[in-house]
Amino acid sequence: MSVPEKKRRAPLDLSLLLDQYKQGYTKEYDKFLSRLGDPEIQPEDLKHYMKAIRNYVTLIDKEFEILVGIILKLDWVTQKPDVVQDYQSLLLSLLSAHTCYLRAGLRMLVKHFLPKLAPLNPKDDNGNFIITKETRQRDEVAFVNVHMLLKALFQCTPMCPVVLMPLLTDLYPHMTKDVYYHECFIRNLLQTTHYIPSLRQKICRLVVDGMLTFDVRCPRHEIEEAEDNDEEEEDMEQEVLFEMDDPEIQKEITSTESSWNKKNLEDRCGKPMSHKEAHKLDVVMDLTLQYIYNICHTQGKLNWEATKQLYRELLLIFEQVILPTHASCHVQFIMFYLCSLKQAICEGFMDFLWKRIQDPNVQGVFRQAAAGYMGSILSRALFVPISTVTSCLDLLCGWIHKYLDQISNETLYPDIAHHGPFYAVCQAVFYVFVFRNKEIFETKKGYKWAESLNFQRIVTSRLNPLRIVLPVIVKTFASITRMHQLAFCDTIIERNRRCLLPVSAESSAGSVTVTLDSFFPFDPYLLNRSRKFIIPLYREFQGCVEEEIDIEEDEEDDFIQDDAMATTPGGQSLGKTPTDFLKYGISPGFKNIQDIT
Repeated sequence: MSVPEKKRRAPLDLSLLLDQYKQGYTKEYDKFLSRLGDPEIQPEDLKHYMKAIRNYVTLIDKEFEILVGIILKLDWVTQKPDVVQDYQSLLLSLLSAHTCYLRAGLRMLVKHFLPKLAPLNPKDDNGNFIITKETRQRDEVAFVNVHMLLKALFQCTPMCPVVLMPLLTDLYPHMTKDVYYHECFIRNLLQTTHYIPSLRQKICRLVVDGMLTFDVRCPRHEIEEAEDNDEEEEDMEQEVLFEMDDPEIQKEITSTESSWNKKNLEDRCGKPMSHKEAHKLDVVMDLTLQYIYNICHTQGKLNWEATKQLYRELLLIFEQVILPTHASCHVQFIMFYLCSLKQAICEGFMDFLWKRIQDPNVQGVFRQAAAGYMGSILSRALFVPISTVTSCLDLLCGWIHKYLDQISNETLYPDIAHHGPFYAVCQAVFYVFVFRNKEIFETKKGYKWAESLNFQRIVTSRLNPLRIVLPVIVKTFASITRMHQLAFCDTIIERNRRCLLPVSAESSAGSVTVTLDSFFPFDPYLLNRSRKFIIPLYREFQGCVEEEIDIEEDEEDDFIQDDAMATTPGGQSLGKTPTDFLKYGISPGFKNIQDIT
């Protein structure tokens, strides 16, 4: 009859081994290290060794770094529950007793935020690893084990947050890593904020920094091109031809306020992006927006205190990271979504932007950007009521008129370099009015209120904003104000087209036409998986009533339309396409703004 394995195992006197090692007798100690670090070690042996080490954990000082290194390299996260529990107890005791090992221990835990994928794992057509349900379940168990230990460490080691944050930054996966690495790491990062709330703002900033790395590398035109190519391939396979000029199809596309078909939304939400960086951004944006929802809601109801706290943290991140970033297209939608949760949050964000716009001590580039954000959210957000729109337009137009009162009499021509914020605010006002004019005129005193904005003075001022603002906006704004007899812009537009007026930084030898940067931060949202959070809140341009019914085309209108079409990317005009008129989304961000200030 054989003796059970447990009874045959010789007791381990770790105290003796450590004492012999200090005296220079290392043979038995080295054998122990070899057995402990054996990849084929049996779970029962591992439990036996861990119990012995834990009994003498106070003796394992800095002299035994090699032993600690082997302990940290043990593959424990996917072991049986009893082995995992013993390891967690051992490491908790070790790191609590010897804080000199805390950084190494935390580094090991953060590394486990990343999944283990073999290089030979199968990949899809876009080069991403194919992740099976079993793999996800295995990784989920491992991540739970890591968080249990990290949470326990945080509770008993006060300096844990101080040591942890630099490690999270250092071990953040490189942008070239597979999307599953980024998905797991971000998910685990956000999970840590639930039990280490003191690090939430720093962790959220780290996540935003990572998303911006992808965002600036996948401009709108590249995403649209990749998606269009993918759709063309699908259409060829299915031999389906869509006639977009068919009036019935146009009617279907524009049948709802958001111009979005519910079934199409559901289909696209489950479809990976064809653009590699956009796909990674989409996955992380989805995690982040879901995280915002979870933080701000308790059992499906808005938690106002939690929402306010998160807003304050994200607003600081917006000011420090998102606002100064060149050419971001999607990351800023975290603020868009957060503003949708409660009107007070939206108004607070508007107030923040308004203060930046009117503060002369803020750099011009940021004042212009703030105007772009304010105009964009007022135009695009379905959750912004018309009362808020009119209040903001009152502020913006009041600021414009005050600015015109204060400019020097020597200012005789458009000057972007010296008046960049003025033109940015004008563009924001025109942009908002183009989008929301229908609702404005449906109010009881809408027309009288619109008259009080005194658009005529703005467009006829010496600074000539119609010369600088994006032509496609000018064209539609002129059409609407002409229809309601609020301002008459056509003569000015034609004069601007015909005349070469001097502009800023131009020599007397010649001049060029300079238009304001077309930075609209809330241009149409293009990411598939995360769009489910944005599209129900999003307004797309519905066209100008006058342009839909007026077929008169005199010579002057032809000149204006040709000019707008030539200057507008994609050759689009307002109100004449079934899709959003600003879907061209060239939005080059802050580069051009900086060039003109």
